[in-house]
Amino acid sequence: MYNEWLPVAFSDEVKDVYETNVLGQDIVIIRKNEKLYGLSNRCPHRLAKLSKGKIIEDEIQCPYHGWRFNLEGKLTIVPSLGKKINVNLRKYYIKEKYGIIWVCINEPKDDLPEIKEWESFRKIKCGPYYINANPFRVLENLFDVSHFPYVHENYLGDPKYPYIPEYNVEITNEGIVAKNIKIYQPNPDGSHAEKYESYTYIIYRPLFLYFTKTDESERTFSMIFAIKPESKNKSVVFAWIFMNYDYETDENVIRNFEDTIIMQDKEVLETQPDIYYLDLSKEIHVKADKLSIFYRHYLKRRIGKFPELGLL
Repeated sequence: MYNEWLPVAFSDEVKDVYETNVLGQDIVIIRKNEKLYGLSNRCPHRLAKLSKGKIIEDEIQCPYHGWRFNLEGKLTIVPSLGKKINVNLRKYYIKEKYGIIWVCINEPKDDLPEIKEWESFRKIKCGPYYINANPFRVLENLFDVSHFPYVHENYLGDPKYPYIPEYNVEITNEGIVAKNIKIYQPNPDGSHAEKYESYTYIIYRPLFLYFTKTDESERTFSMIFAIKPESKNKSVVFAWIFMNYDYETDENVIRNFEDTIIMQDKEVLETQPDIYYLDLSKEIHVKADKLSIFYRHYLKRRIGKFPELGLL
């Protein structure tokens, strides 16, 4: 996980100085001169938070004893000494993409994927959603369609139509791709137009999911979900909706629909254990869980066990 890009905030949340914690690392993010910088948020002198200090020109000043660091993390002055000493803050990889600020602790394993809808579709920001549940269970929930008839009755599913036909899953250079997942939906996008939808899911990264769904028309509804793992039982979900239709409906109406879906999921997710088992024998799996099985195999290969986040 230390080599994965992880979301920490929407872009509009980071004005000048922003503090966050990623995998136990206290990080200060600084936006200056149209660039982003990620540094340790702890002054090495007495471990005060630099995010509570001041930006002075191109430096950040500790609020406790006035030590100053440039945006590359190099100490420039110790006021009580009248000079600098050889001290550097840890730097972190940082990126802004899809209206989200991303942080990577160590050298990134790979870049973030390209989402084709970003440039040309209508975009609606959703979240952040705070869920007291294991981050891997949250992502699994977001690609699990067999719960739709029960958790999202009258929205994304109907208990009279619970059957999930066989669907295709494969590992590609992009990630895990599941295609042709069909399900009946009474209200698939808030428009109350009931129909069968066909889903395609792509798990691009351990905590980054994309889906698109289409009907017999040219209308396409897609979403991305990026999850910040705060702990083994705390997750923050950042999401975007992409649509190539319905430009007239107020975005708050569409966002409220997604809010409802996530709150329904949250109620169930917060009852689950804070462990996500890689060992398939710990839980019972059926045919509809094919993508979940692939996901667990993928996590086992890419990450392995990660007890800090309940991945066992």
